[in-house]
Amino acid sequence: MHLEYEHAAASGLRRYVNTVAEELGCSGEAYYAHLDPPPAYAYLALDDRLRDHPAQDTALVWNEHDGWAVAIETTAGHELSVVRYYGTDLLPPPPEVARFVAEVFEGRAPDAAPAGTTDGAAVRQHLATYAIPYQDRPAQRPGRPVERSRRGPAR
Repeated sequence: MHLEYEHAAASGLRRYVNTVAEELGCSGEAYYAHLDPPPAYAYLALDDRLRDHPAQDTALVWNEHDGWAVAIETTAGHELSVVRYYGTDLLPPPPEVARFVAEVFEGRAPDAAPAGTTDGAAVRQHLATYAIPYQDRPAQRPGRPVERSRRGPAR
């Protein structure tokens, strides 16, 4: 295991899910995401309820095998039942995920199968592309150039 790679994938997952949450207009820390232990998983609480399930809370969930799905909480928030899967694209762009959620709530989302991937390494590699790259500290601090700072006071 390469720690930097795992860190980039975990950071990428959090950044990707946070961007999806922003696209949905979720406020605050309305999501949970983890990479380890496998499978990678994300959960976003949604404010609205589905017309067909007015008594149940809804959530947008993701895992590295099935991709995105809208689900309802069936027993006091502990059990989830999937209502609709996004489909075959495991990590679609965040605006597409938001469009999918809107279509589910409008009753227009097509019935799709889960993504169905089993390649965890490829998923982690893709997630790492969402990570903000680490940047080394600048060689010198901003401000006056080094040669000027070594001079004595101006006369």
